Amino acid sequence: MKRKRNSAEEDSNNNTSKLLAVLSRIANLLALLAVKDQRQEHQVLTLSAAGYAPAEIAKLINTTPNTVRVTLSTSTARAKKKPKKQ
Repeated sequence: MKRKRNSAEEDSNNNTSKLLAVLSRIANLLALLAVKDQRQEHQVLTLSAAGYAPAEIAKLINTTPNTVRVTLSTSTARAKKKPKKQ
């Protein structure tokens, strides 16, 4: 009996893994649609705000993780220098 239970558990785990992979693909496609036709800096900021890590963003927009990190850093520095409107 244990063998059947393990097999059922393995099937369940396999199905869960497949489902998570499909959901990840859908999320990535939606993210790409959200930043379509935008400048790279805006793409990086939007995807970062959506919770993507620099390596994930780089893969999505076909650049390097370092470029993404530099873009985030530059944008943050620029935002800090900008005086707030009253």
